Amino acid sequence: MAEQRPDAHHLPAEWRRWAAVALMRGTQLTEILETLDAQGFAEEDSILFCASLYDNPVVDAGRWLAQQLEKVSSVLTMRERMRALSDVPLGIDRRAGVSRKEFLDRYYARNEPVLLTDVCDRWPAGSLWTPAYLAEKLGSVEVEVMAGRESDPDYEVNGNQHRFLMPFDEYAAKVETLSRSNDTYLVANNKLLSAEAARSLWDDFSLDERYLAPDPGHDHAFFWFGPAGTITPLHHDTVNVLFNQVDGWKHVILIPSLEIHRVYNNLGVYSAVDPRDPDLGRYPMFAGAQQIHLDVGPGQTLFIPAGWWHHVEAMEMSISISFTNFAFPNDLKWRNPDFRL
Repeated sequence: MAEQRPDAHHLPAEWRRWAAVALMRGTQLTEILETLDAQGFAEEDSILFCASLYDNPVVDAGRWLAQQLEKVSSVLTMRERMRALSDVPLGIDRRAGVSRKEFLDRYYARNEPVLLTDVCDRWPAGSLWTPAYLAEKLGSVEVEVMAGRESDPDYEVNGNQHRFLMPFDEYAAKVETLSRSNDTYLVANNKLLSAEAARSLWDDFSLDERYLAPDPGHDHAFFWFGPAGTITPLHHDTVNVLFNQVDGWKHVILIPSLEIHRVYNNLGVYSAVDPRDPDLGRYPMFAGAQQIHLDVGPGQTLFIPAGWWHHVEAMEMSISISFTNFAFPNDLKWRNPDFRL
């Protein structure tokens, strides 16, 4: 019996979209038809649909937009090639004593990260904040955690499906029992530090006036707490972030914002690539991405500029605070892809 092909008078919407994008990007028609054939679609359906695209002014407009994107990509690639002429390795400064003016001129305004060693190194939180201490302070106040992450490879993108309320003391006890897990994590969007129950925790840390503005409403501080093994996949933030490590160590992978054409930004602010084990057959451009690997430990502060891609993994139980209330403008506008092909 001959192999039965899908009975379809028209290509499915997702494959019509794929073929249109491929044509706009300059993919050869024969290659498009071969791909559609490999998916089992009737040859006549594929040919008729592709033929209709050639007379569609929308596709011509798409080709023009694709050429504009290719021009941007060419500029980014040119900058990479020029950077590669230097034998000075890509890295970030480790600094203390950076004044407000120098921080603004050298790092913030230039969209360059820096590791600061004198922002949170003397916080009382560094010696006080243990799971037991935090549980005593916060008691059974309900907090929002992300749960069931290990069963979903897209747990970050599907974050709304993993929100779960539980008493903080119960969560803290759970963290202490886990040797390594990425299943449950109390992440920044929990807004814990803006809650009335957490007001006393603000006595344990301070806002560095060199870089940060006052935060009377406690709206710009974000709390991270989880066991070893918790991961924030490769993404970029839409604002500048001052990330402070209170307890434990985290491994951070940074990729410059100008390498957006290499990270396969498939949806929102997320990359489709796992930088620890990239599938270069599927994401070949990532092979050329410049990466900075660094470990951030207690008392260290990492300035993560807006648009810089970063992947964060806790090497041990970890507590962190990040701030966005800089003393400089931080209200940035972005246009992000809102659906995946």
